[in-house]
Amino acid sequence: MNIKYHSSVLILLLGIFGVSSCIKEDKFGLSSLKEIKVFELPGQAGVTTINKEERTIVVPMSEGSDLEALVPSNIEISNFAVLSPSADEALDFSNDIQYTVTAEDGSSAIWTVSAVPALPNPQLANSNFDLWYTVGRYQQPGENAETTIWGTANRALAIAGDANTNPEDLGGGDFAARLTSVAAPLLVRMAAATLFTGKFTEGFPNPTDPRSNIDFGTPFIGRPESFRVDYKYIPGASYEDANGNPLSGGDECDIYVLLERRDGESVERIGTGWFRNGMLQADFTTLEVQIKYGELTPADPEFEYANIRPEESWGDPQATPTHITVVFSSSALGDFFTGAIGSELWVNNFELVY
Repeated sequence: MNIKYHSSVLILLLGIFGVSSCIKEDKFGLSSLKEIKVFELPGQAGVTTINKEERTIVVPMSEGSDLEALVPSNIEISNFAVLSPSADEALDFSNDIQYTVTAEDGSSAIWTVSAVPALPNPQLANSNFDLWYTVGRYQQPGENAETTIWGTANRALAIAGDANTNPEDLGGGDFAARLTSVAAPLLVRMAAATLFTGKFTEGFPNPTDPRSNIDFGTPFIGRPESFRVDYKYIPGASYEDANGNPLSGGDECDIYVLLERRDGESVERIGTGWFRNGMLQADFTTLEVQIKYGELTPADPEFEYANIRPEESWGDPQATPTHITVVFSSSALGDFFTGAIGSELWVNNFELVY
């Protein structure tokens, strides 16, 4: 399911250089790979932890979850491998479950899946942005590509230029994320930087609807009162539309949290916390934004830009969410190729407040 909110315009650059990623596990001869790369259960309360060395998988579940007959909602294994029991088989996850992955060459490995109670008042992994891993000529937030919950538009931009979401070493092991709106190398005037919970979709990108190229959000069941983040923002000098025409006002950053309840293709908004601002903030300051549960009204200052999309609906404000979407962008209207080249947003130490 694709949940589409705010993305960098950089995604459309992918269409020039290829339809999708190559199969990295392709090789001459029979493949010996037998990994479980993704494992998710319906109603899980947080991000799955996969230990490749020990071949263990831990899935956090909300308290009181019925585990006796669950069909996994998403399993991804190595190319050419076979899974047993099958991915569509209902199993009793109140006890550990063992899966056997058989590689193309006939070798096999046993993986143990454990469903465990989630911790109360959950936080998001690597929300201090201290961990980064290397992909080619750029870096991405997280320990590695398999476990990270954070995505950026770096993959698209780095094909023809430099990444515009990067780690910034503040000293003493403390890193921030630095997001910069840059001149786009191809097709469009500028490209905003975006850091979000989620990932790029595979396949041919849609250049007319860049939002459709990102799966936003990650499993989550907390009900925080607000979120807190250290940030600074330096808007670029010339605020222009997609055609380079000067606009009144100035560029603005976006920092927001959406709490949702998802069931198949149904998406209900439970809570909204949104900060959009273009004031110069040259030094780090701590921002705290209230999360409003329930429907936004015209009296809310963020109503015009934070309201639900036509394909969504408002959910019960007392309900427990199933997913959280967190987005940071150096140019709030980057989706429309509008903003100021050189706008720079720094974020550090994101925290959910209960």
